Amino acid sequence: MRDSTALEHLPVHQQKAHSLRQQCKTPVSLTSVHSTEDRHGVDTDTKLVYKFEEGQEVLARWSDGLFYLGTITKINKDKHRCFVVFEDRSKSWVLWKDIQTGDEGGEDMVCTICQDECSEDPNEIVICDKCGQGYHQLCHSPIIDSSLIDTDEKWLCRECVFATTEKGPKALQELKQSLPYSLKDLVWDQGHKTNIQQCYCYCGGPGDWYLKMLQCNRCKQWFHEACIQCFKTPMLYGDRFYLFICSVCSSEPEFLKRLPLRWVDVAHLSLYNMSVIHKKKYFDSELELMTYINDNWEQLQLGELSATPQSDRYESILEALNSNHSMFMSGKEIKKKKHLFGLRIRFPPGPQSSDLLADRGEPERASNEIKIKGRKAIKPLTNTSEVTNGVVKKAKKMKKQGGHSLATLAKLSRSSELLAQDMKPPPPLDSQSLRRSAIPQKLPPRWNPSVPSAPLKLPQLASPDSPACVAPVRRSRVATGPSPSPP
Repeated sequence: MRDSTALEHLPVHQQKAHSLRQQCKTPVSLTSVHSTEDRHGVDTDTKLVYKFEEGQEVLARWSDGLFYLGTITKINKDKHRCFVVFEDRSKSWVLWKDIQTGDEGGEDMVCTICQDECSEDPNEIVICDKCGQGYHQLCHSPIIDSSLIDTDEKWLCRECVFATTEKGPKALQELKQSLPYSLKDLVWDQGHKTNIQQCYCYCGGPGDWYLKMLQCNRCKQWFHEACIQCFKTPMLYGDRFYLFICSVCSSEPEFLKRLPLRWVDVAHLSLYNMSVIHKKKYFDSELELMTYINDNWEQLQLGELSATPQSDRYESILEALNSNHSMFMSGKEIKKKKHLFGLRIRFPPGPQSSDLLADRGEPERASNEIKIKGRKAIKPLTNTSEVTNGVVKKAKKMKKQGGHSLATLAKLSRSSELLAQDMKPPPPLDSQSLRRSAIPQKLPPRWNPSVPSAPLKLPQLASPDSPACVAPVRRSRVATGPSPSPP
């Protein structure tokens, strides 16, 4: 297949097209982090800003390399990206290069790559029959043959070929012989897992290495599962137990070989996938973990371990969980049931060092927990209130810090009512009650026993020696019925 860099092998009309390309416009690379100008001196980034507006429906590429319908809610001009809300309520920042706006009727068609409307023979703008985007013949990778312009043959751009669910093996294999960006221009992190341009795979789209992606053992680039054709079984999240060589490096169909797994790798990979799917950390080792392993036994592709009877699997998994305390955390460490287990740090397992993986360098060490963003085709547990590890506990702590619970407030309210009743002043004493009792039952509110006061005077009472004053007191000790009226 022709390469845009090999001009000496191009036909004469294509060599002329390349010279016209230099005169007509300035190409924009997917890996470029600096803004460029077109032939009119207009910043290409300024042109891209006018393509997007809040509330606009677009096709945005997700981290799996596929396009999904979404709506733009925010635009960040400084970082050249838009905040897109998808139909399944997933939300993510998407770079402008990974957004398709569709056919803009009534406006001049421009090249999606260089944002220039110049379209002259032999470097015309060709419209994709699926997405409606325009590409210069020399901007597109691979170069668009001029014979397609004069025919009615259906043509799909590179992005649509990789994004469509019905991929033709021949069409894909031709596109996989080259990349739409320059690998040497990518700026990688220390572990060579992410780059600042967010260019991965054959498609040049964004990606998350810790989900469903594989790293080429030669060029170290990461590739989406959806863009790789050599899988026989679906890929698990974070499953890197493969030796993979891309088509660009091999100049032929991709090479894929399954690497052996140990029981500790099976437990680690299974717990990682369950944490991604269910959004929780701890799982019952027998009811949940073993159920997942048995249900995905064929998909795990365990090689020699695949012959293990189902009755012997739990014992091997339990031994791996209890023997690797630096990797797994038991529920008894957090005062929970001891048969609960989770990853101490949520990080996908890596294959062991071998002769085949000698080029990958030193074994990696998980130091930071991976934070999974909003995902597609993954639904959390239906009732999140039943999850008792992590999320609900945190909510309880916040409730205690923010204020009292309803039960505590009810107790405080009841105590206040009882206290208010105790503080009420006693009812006033009348003559009738004083005749029935010579000793007052309650002291006046302002009476202070430490301060001497005059003896209490009882108005309209007989002398102390009179039996009328003493009789009620004597009767109150023995009598059970009502006291007789005083004489």
